[in-house]
Amino acid sequence: MNEKMERAEAIAVNNNKIIAVGKNSDIERYINENTVIIDWKGKTVLPGFIEPHVHLPGNAYNVMYNINLFDAKNLEETMTMIKNFIEEHPERDIYYGRGFMTAVFPGEESGIGPKKERLDAICSDKPVILVDYGGHIAWLNSKALENFDITKETPDMEGGVIEKDPQTGEPWGILKEEAKLLYDEQTFTASERKEALSWCQKILDQYGYTAVLAQRQSGSTDPVPIFDGMAALEDEGGLNIRICVAREIKSSFNEDDQIKDLEEKRREFEKRNGYIKVTTAKFFVDGTVEGGSACLREPYCEALGQGSDYRGELLWEYNRLEKTFIKVLEKGFNIHVHAIGDEAVKEAIDALETAQRKVPGDHRNCITHLQVMREEDIQRMADLGIVACTNPYWHFKDPCVYFEAELPYLGRERAENEYPMKSFKDAGVVITSSADYPVTADPNPFFAVRAGVTRNIYQEDFYKVKKLTDIDDPQYLLKPSERVDVHTMIKAYTINAAYALHMEKEIGSIEPGKFADLIVIDRDVYETDPLEIQDIKVLSKIFDGRVIFNNI
Repeated sequence: MNEKMERAEAIAVNNNKIIAVGKNSDIERYINENTVIIDWKGKTVLPGFIEPHVHLPGNAYNVMYNINLFDAKNLEETMTMIKNFIEEHPERDIYYGRGFMTAVFPGEESGIGPKKERLDAICSDKPVILVDYGGHIAWLNSKALENFDITKETPDMEGGVIEKDPQTGEPWGILKEEAKLLYDEQTFTASERKEALSWCQKILDQYGYTAVLAQRQSGSTDPVPIFDGMAALEDEGGLNIRICVAREIKSSFNEDDQIKDLEEKRREFEKRNGYIKVTTAKFFVDGTVEGGSACLREPYCEALGQGSDYRGELLWEYNRLEKTFIKVLEKGFNIHVHAIGDEAVKEAIDALETAQRKVPGDHRNCITHLQVMREEDIQRMADLGIVACTNPYWHFKDPCVYFEAELPYLGRERAENEYPMKSFKDAGVVITSSADYPVTADPNPFFAVRAGVTRNIYQEDFYKVKKLTDIDDPQYLLKPSERVDVHTMIKAYTINAAYALHMEKEIGSIEPGKFADLIVIDRDVYETDPLEIQDIKVLSKIFDGRVIFNNI
């Protein structure tokens, strides 16, 4: 993955650094009686993959403790999973969970969110609190609303919405964005947090990830990641991944206090001098299309049920966002922005342009998701050096989300042109790739590579559809002109992601002087049929010169 895209036969590693790359004959001179020799039998070796947008500890809490709805693909499955979990755990005083999709609910519930009465019919005497798969919407039963004193008189808060019945004014059962601050989140012990992180790391290990940009638990209103769990795992020698950490800066709190906390965490982990670095400030400027909270330049379609002029809302007032960006850059942090609607993307670019002009430097600022965009904003990102953190896992017509939410809410033209990819490449934007795990329930990077190359459905068994035999099959194909090649996708997971983390001199390619973060895969991804890329397996992971596993 260097500039020349050279291929080599052998690698020499001393301690945790690569010291030579070349032909077998070039490397033999490094061998002595103390050398450990590993024969990978002609398999393909790549730099370790880098995930530039993951919420730790992934889906661990839901799998280990809660109602896990990520596998529910329709209304019946959703309600059955909720019912079964509650019946199987009568000892619980309160039920939490994650992963439902608003799109599977009928009529107005698809746009607003499911009603509290659906949960009341399953459990009326204990609070039930479920967060959607994207982490932006909470669904509460009546007991939960009562426990947290959320009534028809409760006003909306900055950056949040309490959905209410248009006829009665009573709470619908849905809290969006910052309104999730109104209930008490589930808490975990230090031991549970460490165990959850260890569980998540095993998922990342098997897919060959050796570095991540980590953010707080997805769906949580706590802006701070699980620092104690990461530190505890590292202290025990069990951390097999480099972690750059992003702390969210929320519009509902004082930005100066949050930036000060970010600085304190950076100093704390600099003293540790380990695998964990605090590098980034994360901002949400809008929500999601399926939740009706992404901010668009033109109104949503009336199918959303919010009226003919509804465009969604920005979570930050522009002048305050711009000033906060400036403060963050002055403190030497990168900026990572969630923006989905084209108005939110424009606001993020505008604020970054001003901030970067006022605070010159080698910035690696990034906008992620980028679902609905204007062509001129793609070129502006290139001109300003803003990284595009894309999510190719979503770059096809999802059988649920696309047809039940994106198409009816955006209209055909916007829906069929969503999620640009090749346009970024052609404009010269640095592209990275992310699962936004656990928003994507399975963060297998080869699913993303296949989707980026085909712009068509993958993991057909999961979606319960027939196996794809033609990448041009139109049923789930999303704008094939936005396809990219395999090399673009592998760069997105390696050297480009390293660049986005300000670590391109340390990781991201197989070159002397860099850390020995490597993976071995079972076939050459460059020579694999696009439809078979999703079947590629990671056979071995080497992190910091240590063999984490080797199945060859």
